[in-house]
Amino acid sequence: MRHNRPISHFFFILRSARILIFLATAAVIWIGVSSTHQGPDSASEAAPETPGPTPETAPDPAPEDPEKPPNAQPAEPNVIPLGGDRFKIGTIEFDKAKRTITIPASVLMREGAVEYLLVTRTGKVHESVFVTDADPQDIHLAALLLGIRPSADLGPADSSMTVPPTAALQASVTWDRNGPPQTIHLHEALAIAPAGETSPSGPAPATLWLYNGSRIQQDGTFVARREGSIISVIRDPEALINYPGDTRDNDEIHLPNAAALPKLEHPVRIVLKLR
Repeated sequence: MRHNRPISHFFFILRSARILIFLATAAVIWIGVSSTHQGPDSASEAAPETPGPTPETAPDPAPEDPEKPPNAQPAEPNVIPLGGDRFKIGTIEFDKAKRTITIPASVLMREGAVEYLLVTRTGKVHESVFVTDADPQDIHLAALLLGIRPSADLGPADSSMTVPPTAALQASVTWDRNGPPQTIHLHEALAIAPAGETSPSGPAPATLWLYNGSRIQQDGTFVARREGSIISVIRDPEALINYPGDTRDNDEIHLPNAAALPKLEHPVRIVLKLR
């Protein structure tokens, strides 16, 4: 199984990918992982690399940032071993054996319409239940190292979708309190109000979450990082993770499930588990 590869394989990926943000697509990363450890046949299963612009069609270069050196590059993600099967990238941790990613966050909203469950502080903070200082690029790298296969297919409009097993996540929220820690499923942090009503009918239905993986622009911009969008309740191909329920095309009926949440600004840990 992919998640039983030796630990040294993780560091091979980092050495071979000098700058994650300029990898053409998540599929290209997967080709590098699979072809190195599984032989040439496995590479044929991954999506082909998206070709870059040709000299005839390349866009005009963007104006240089006067505050940035001409050839400045994003810092290379640094994977830090924590012992055993646990590693850290930036502020997040991932566990190779458990196939989990732990993201530190805090409660941002307990009332009002929301479109996201998790954003960064530069994201849509006026419509998200939780906020984090974690870098979406670090989350994406951890997911790829654990063997996720992102799926860009968000399914038909105005209906739920079946999440492909290779792109499926379970998700939970944990926080400390007096006594043992409290844990809820991520969908329990979200409530749905019937059309025309302001009071929720109850928590959102139980579901797996779709890891669609955002996208990388031709100029190397990782869109989830630019937008700060990590877990979306509405249909959003630019977020890392999407809700697959049948209400995702209505941006007015999702609310924080305040009855299940701790107080505002209370620290939480969002745990993503690959299947």
